[in-house]
Order: sequence, then structure tokens, then C-alpha cells
Amino acid sequence: MVLCLGMCHKIPSHLFQKCGTKNRTRFLDITTLSRTLGGSVCDSLIGMHAFYSCDTVSAFAGRGKMTTLKQVKMDKTYQDAFHELGRSWEVSPELFEKLQEITCHMYLPSTHTTEVNKLRYELFCARRGEVESSQLPPCEDCLFMHALRATTRLRSGEVWQSQPFVANPTDCGWMTDEDGKLAVNWMRGSPAPDAVMQLLSCKCVRSCELPKCTCLSNGLKCTDMCRLQTCQNKAIEEEPVAQQSDSESDVDDIEED
Repeated sequence: MVLCLGMCHKIPSHLFQKCGTKNRTRFLDITTLSRTLGGSVCDSLIGMHAFYSCDTVSAFAGRGKMTTLKQVKMDKTYQDAFHELGRSWEVSPELFEKLQEITCHMYLPSTHTTEVNKLRYELFCARRGEVESSQLPPCEDCLFMHALRATTRLRSGEVWQSQPFVANPTDCGWMTDEDGKLAVNWMRGSPAPDAVMQLLSCKCVRSCELPKCTCLSNGLKCTDMCRLQTCQNKAIEEEPVAQQSDSESDVDDIEED
């Protein structure tokens, strides 16, 4: 339906969509529905769909599309942002500012904060650190990579052209893994400064395994701060090599002579 509404203005005929089951078939009047919603809203639906999750773009944990759809119908800022998304292979600074603001309102509708990093900090402090990662918006770096993947999905609709331009996926929020296959590039930088990363500890009980182990998820070895002290992810402590004193080395030299 999203595609039908988004492309309805380009189809000169009255458009219907068949849906339902074999015994209960319905026909939705797409043309009438698009006129009711308005052209500006319909033009933004495909961009909204790609940004909030589709077959190649991940979803925001615990956040559905219906709340955002209500905002799109009322707020011109939402309409302009999702209409602009995918018009170019690049995500401009101006567009990304709008996407940040939209994401902030998705996680805290009453906020006046327009930057996701600041909102993450405010929510973390407000809940005194007792907050799950899924309750926080993605950081700025992760959100930018997410926007690039949404852009790639939207631009893929140009494959019908005789000579379409297709950007390198590794420049659009993807990367190649060890087997040469495409994988999601969640972020370009480190999730935290090295000094902070070393303070992480896991609460595993029986064994440390992905994806539950915090240490393994961040590529770290388990330490004495971790709950389980007998896991296979513990760092192996090397025994220090005893250093010979000067007198002992002199004795060895004499014996060799």
C-alpha cells in the first residue's frame, strides 16, 4: 500500500489494491485514499517506510510506524524530511539535522532536544543509569549509517533505468565481512572511549556466549569484575620471567669459561 500511495500521482488511471484472503477479498481505493491524505503526505510515505524499517533496513527497537504516521500527517517537517530522503545518494547535513530531530521526538515526544547524542545523555541521567540500551535513541554515528542504508534502499528503485548509477555499498552503511559478504556496518567509530570500554563487565552465570555476553559483544576479555570467573573468555595471565641478578649472571659466565 505504501508504494501504491507513494506512486499514485504518477499513474493516470484510478488505482485499486486487492487484499484480504481467498474467501474474504477486499479492494482498497488507493486513488481516493491518496486524495484524502494529500499529495505531500503520500510523497513522504515511501521515505518514512524505508527509514523506520523495511526488508533491508533495521527497525528502531520498540518503536512502530503508526505514531510516526500521525506526525507525518500533521507536521510539515516530517513530510519534507522523508520526501527529501533518497533524492540523492548522500545525506546532507541539513537533512540529517531533520532526521535527528524526528528520532528525538520518537523516543521522547515532549523533548526540545534535537540531537540524539544529547538526548541519550539526558535520558541516561534522568534514569540514573538504570536504562536499557533499547530505551535510548541510536547515537549520531549509528543514526547516520542507518540513514545511508535507508537512502540506498530508496535509490535502488532506479534499477529500471537503462544506465542506472549504483553507489558502492561500503559507502552506504554496509561493509564486507571475512567471507566477502555484505554485512551491516552499524557504526564507523568506537562505541565508547577505550578507557570506558575497559570498565565493562558482564553478568553471565553459566557461560559467556554471544550475543548475551557484554564483553564478547564489545570484543573484550572478561575481567575480575565479571560475575563468572571460570569462563573461556578470561584473559590468560602470563607469568613474569624471573630476572637474573648481576651476581648470578657473573657466576654463569665463570662456569661457561
